[in-house]
Amino acid sequence: MTVNNIGVGNTQTPTDNRSNGTTGSSATSVNSAPSQQTSGSDTVQISSQAVDLQALESHINQLPDVDATRVTEIRTLLANDQFEINSAQLAEKILGFEAGLDR
Repeated sequence: MTVNNIGVGNTQTPTDNRSNGTTGSSATSVNSAPSQQTSGSDTVQISSQAVDLQALESHINQLPDVDATRVTEIRTLLANDQFEINSAQLAEKILGFEAGLDR
């Protein structure tokens, strides 16, 4: 497709559409051959590993998004000024997370 004289009112249509006198907005048939039907039946086999993955996914989907017990425990510790942060452990976790991002 060539584009010349770009501006208001200037439109271009693909070369193959211009050669048969149609515009770019007309519909053309993609496949004019008759469709074929198969007489057999298709089968799909799922590996045992795929079945195991489906079972695992189902189990994970049933787990809660938030550990309500842990949230309650932390709220209680915060309310009583007893929540302690281990800065060395926190730094190690952050560095481990950052190292995992580089992979």
